[in-house]
Amino acid sequence: MLKVFNKIPFKAVFWIFFYFFIFCLLLRNGFSYLDPDFGWHLQVGKEIAISAQVPSQNIYNYTYTGTWVDHEWLSNYFVFKIYDNFGYPVLVAAFALLIVVVLILLNLAAAYLYRKKGEEAPFMLIASFQLLGVIAAVPHFGVRIQEIALLFLFLVLAIIYFYNKNRNWHYLLFFIPLFYLWSCLHASFLIGLFIIFSWAGVKLAERIIFNSKLREKAEKYFDLKNALHYREIINYILVSSLAFSATLFTPYYLKLYSFLFGYSNTLYLSYIQEWFSQFSFPFFYWQLLYLGLAALALFIYIYNVKKKKKMDLWLIFLFLLFFILSFKSRRHFPLFFISSFFFLLYIYNDYLKIGAGRLKDLPKYLKAYLLTCLLLTSLSILLSVNFISDPFSSKVYVKEYPGRALDFIKSDTELDNLKIFNNYAWGGYMIFKDPTKKIFIDGRLPQVYYKNHSFLEEYLAFFQSDEEIKEKLKEYDIGLVLLTAKDKQTSASRLEKFLFYLKEDDLNPPNNFRKYLNNSADWQIIYNDEASVIYKRIK
Repeated sequence: MLKVFNKIPFKAVFWIFFYFFIFCLLLRNGFSYLDPDFGWHLQVGKEIAISAQVPSQNIYNYTYTGTWVDHEWLSNYFVFKIYDNFGYPVLVAAFALLIVVVLILLNLAAAYLYRKKGEEAPFMLIASFQLLGVIAAVPHFGVRIQEIALLFLFLVLAIIYFYNKNRNWHYLLFFIPLFYLWSCLHASFLIGLFIIFSWAGVKLAERIIFNSKLREKAEKYFDLKNALHYREIINYILVSSLAFSATLFTPYYLKLYSFLFGYSNTLYLSYIQEWFSQFSFPFFYWQLLYLGLAALALFIYIYNVKKKKKMDLWLIFLFLLFFILSFKSRRHFPLFFISSFFFLLYIYNDYLKIGAGRLKDLPKYLKAYLLTCLLLTSLSILLSVNFISDPFSSKVYVKEYPGRALDFIKSDTELDNLKIFNNYAWGGYMIFKDPTKKIFIDGRLPQVYYKNHSFLEEYLAFFQSDEEIKEKLKEYDIGLVLLTAKDKQTSASRLEKFLFYLKEDDLNPPNNFRKYLNNSADWQIIYNDEASVIYKRIK
């Protein structure tokens, strides 16, 4: 057995240990919290499995009862089937494995690119950037359907690369089934469509410049020698248009794009935490570190134009697109990690000569040390994982979700018949916990147009002035209010307060709704635990 193990190249052994370590990290993260939207994803997937139809009418709210488009219908179906047949641990492992697969593909692609240059890929940089990227993006990982976008973005960029390299339009045919599948799995397919048509725009600009009087000046700064011919660009646009057309043949047809109009309202960017910008507190320092290294790489790349190294227009466009999106919203950081990975390798290895060296050239003692550290750390992480079989049990996540409060309401027929106002972040959980109990709001429809503004704005109206709160409670005939037991407190260190001029009152504004309910003679607390509190109207 030992002889067989010794025949395996050390490079393969290292990467097996490394990705096992990453898998363990992601596994622990997946079990460390329950995503607020997981419940509704699961319930909708269950409805699809039972009815064999995609949802079209909102049946979970007593407020907005109009139509809705589930852009993740196929993902929701698969999530439910895995959960129902194999259990929650397998589902968490599947999402962790998805990220690992994307990292392996990035590694293999890097090895391919360097092999084309007659070099060995810089293993130290690949491992370092992948580990840093995972740690920085881990708040967005877990049982999160948006992870699918990382795999599809990589595949889109790979198809573009091979077409640009070989000029064979047959590569582009993969766009058609890829975008059809992506549009059934997640709304991030729109980013993919923007990418493929942007590439056509960049290549068209290169060809126009190449044929113009500006060519001589432009070639001092930009690499135009591989500019596509108009015929090749037209072929690309035609196939890309077919890929777009494929998205119109999902069960929703043209309605698939109806949600776009709601995103003209940007309130969600300042309320839903995962959509916060990088300038919002609390800061994600690991993401800022990665973005800082990326900004430095861009500066080095542009600076080296003076040394007769020409810029690639597409490389610059792709980098800046996701760099800006990542600052605008943290949710886009994982996409930046994928799209910038090769650029960072290129700059830090080819320009700065960091990470040179081969795995097989390492001393034996260092090889043994690396493997031992990876193995022991992985096992330590695994031992710390709290493997949960039922995330909706009242005994699980009792501090984060109102499982016991919902059981209390369900046990009393009088209470169960009252309309309930629920905390926004608990809507998805409540939909699966008791799908027969219609709720005020959940995470599916914050941007839907409702009462002359977004649904999220209607929810936030309950946290304004006393008069508006009283009016809204009466308007909806709400009999129960389910809120968190305590308002979440955001704290900053003394250094953060000093550096960023943060004030405690700004970090934790008063909860006017809770204050109103506590002071009103019309409402009283009938239940509370460490996670939630229930107010009941008594007049």
